[in-house]
Amino acid sequence: MNNKNKGMTYIGVDMALEGDMNIQGPAMIAGQTKGKISSTDQIKIEPGGVVEGEVFCQELRVSGLFKGKLHCNKLIIVSSGIVEGEVSSHQMEIYDGGQFIGMRTKGPESSGLPQVDSERVNSQQQTPSMSDNKTPMSRGKLSLVAVAAIVIITAVVMQPTISSALNRGQAPSADMNQANTQQYPLSESNVTEENAAALLHDIDQQTSFAEQAEELINAGQSDINVAMEDLHALAQTSEAMGDSQNTSDNVDHDGSTISTPDK
Repeated sequence: MNNKNKGMTYIGVDMALEGDMNIQGPAMIAGQTKGKISSTDQIKIEPGGVVEGEVFCQELRVSGLFKGKLHCNKLIIVSSGIVEGEVSSHQMEIYDGGQFIGMRTKGPESSGLPQVDSERVNSQQQTPSMSDNKTPMSRGKLSLVAVAAIVIITAVVMQPTISSALNRGQAPSADMNQANTQQYPLSESNVTEENAAALLHDIDQQTSFAEQAEELINAGQSDINVAMEDLHALAQTSEAMGDSQNTSDNVDHDGSTISTPDK
């Protein structure tokens, strides 16, 4: 049996194989085998699995039963594992409950173990690796282009809607500001001017009254009412003097009196 692909080789519980097997990669044995097995990787004998014969591998992990000769770098016997025979390994681990019955020697040489066919593996992996390297790049570029296209289309489609919404939001605010400017500042300025004019008028009246009172006091009048009576008397005297002047104008310069006819 030759596994050309480096995948997991699995021998099921209901399988029983006899003969030589060359495995490229790891193997898991849950059934029964008899013969020679060579693996470039790890071999696991599952609980219930039985392997009889000669095994060459990098690592053998036994949970079932192995009988025969083993050549490996590392042997691991878990709690349910049993190994009977001759073992040639560089390392060996036995868990609690694991059993080893036989003889162990140190070895083998690395050249004595199965090696990976590097030329065949490289020939199989070279083309896939190149395609794998190219595929992420191409997919990444395509994804970036798709995202950029979606962003551009969204911006173009949504631009009129956004502009109209902004214009609708600005127009009412401009109208409200204009209305407030037309109503409130004018009324406030009018009220301010009227208040200022009334205040100035009151100040002028108070100043004039204070000046008159001061003049009367300086003239020796302590009582404002008396001063007002004096002013009234002075006005009557001036009227009498005006009447006498008019009478004197009717007398001729030479002492004769000009009579006026009765009407």
